[in-house]
Amino acid sequence: ADCVCDPLIVLVIVVVVAGRWAQKLAKAGLERLKLEETVAHFLARIAKYAVWILAIPIAFEILGVRTTSLAAVIGAAGLAIGLAMQGALSNIAAGVLLLLLRPMKIGDWVELDDEFGEVIDIGIFYTNVRTFSRKTVILPNSEVLSNKIENYTDTELRRVEVPVGVAYDTDLHEAMKVLENAANGVEGRSDEESPQVILIDFGDSSINYEVRVYCAARDYLSMRTKTVLAIKDALDEAGIEIPFPQRDINFRNAAQIRTRKDEDSEDQSSRQTPSRTRPP
Repeated sequence: ADCVCDPLIVLVIVVVVAGRWAQKLAKAGLERLKLEETVAHFLARIAKYAVWILAIPIAFEILGVRTTSLAAVIGAAGLAIGLAMQGALSNIAAGVLLLLLRPMKIGDWVELDDEFGEVIDIGIFYTNVRTFSRKTVILPNSEVLSNKIENYTDTELRRVEVPVGVAYDTDLHEAMKVLENAANGVEGRSDEESPQVILIDFGDSSINYEVRVYCAARDYLSMRTKTVLAIKDALDEAGIEIPFPQRDINFRNAAQIRTRKDEDSEDQSSRQTPSRTRPP
């Protein structure tokens, strides 16, 4: 038993070390070829697992399994493992498709399964996303591929859209100019696309605009904050009111309603007051 265990232990150590070196060397070689980081990570991991697979026949030889019966053993084991690992195999297939189709890559800001964050790794089985709250979400590749993928950094520019409402007694032409000046003055916006101010509709309590400013995709959140602040400061300086939802209630025949209310009050008080009569 000791004679068998010692070579197996040595083999495991050699395979672990060789797998790590194979992964590092494969990654370095792929990066020299200037392959994308996502592809390099994926193929480097495959190189590590390939070393482990190549070590399986050696382990069988150490255990004394004849090579003539090895094919039958592998075939039976492969069938059983395939049936038991259908989910894992679907994740592997989905990982390969994600690598080939490339709907996203490491470093992209995406929304997957209602989780928004940065893609930090696309592995053979799972995709890892780091959210704004600094938590890591691990999603199976099959779920990632089967659901909608929203990639916010696939393009260089992104449009910031800020809805703005003004009071109904506002001069719309003046408000338009104020909003255009505010949009043009937002610091850090992209000059490739001009800002836009669109008159949307007549709301319940305001006339609604939409201010659109373009920026680098990675600066979206900071640019949205800057745009909102610029709009608020410009409207305050121009004396333009931003209304809040309100309702006007009008009473008709208010005098009749008041008289009827007084009568009801008198009737109620007379019913509540007991009658006092002198004893005979």
